[in-house]
Amino acid sequence: MFGFNRLEVSNLKVQLEDLKKENKILQYANDVYKSRLESEMVNASFAVNWDAMNVFSVERMWENGVPKTILGYILEEPVVYTEGDDQRVTHKDVVREWTLYCSAEKHEQLVAEFKQWMAKND
Repeated sequence: MFGFNRLEVSNLKVQLEDLKKENKILQYANDVYKSRLESEMVNASFAVNWDAMNVFSVERMWENGVPKTILGYILEEPVVYTEGDDQRVTHKDVVREWTLYCSAEKHEQLVAEFKQWMAKND
């Protein structure tokens, strides 16, 4: 047919079946690993010191099929510049993000904490 004899076709079929079996085993192992990893990430605890961070948003997004929570905050960073022979330091506000991999429930808890903190500090 396409330059293959029956023995070659038979060998290719056997190889294909072996690869299919190996693929199923690897998919299962991957699913088990992902499940364990997701469970560990979702159940991990963390705390946010709202007073220490200058947070302006709490958002939920997906990246590569994985949900995550982003805390947007402003960080005051030093900037060194030269004026003649003098070096001076000033500060500049820079927007940063803190990525948290957490459950939707934990995300909602963070949103509630953030809203409480904003109400207290307005």
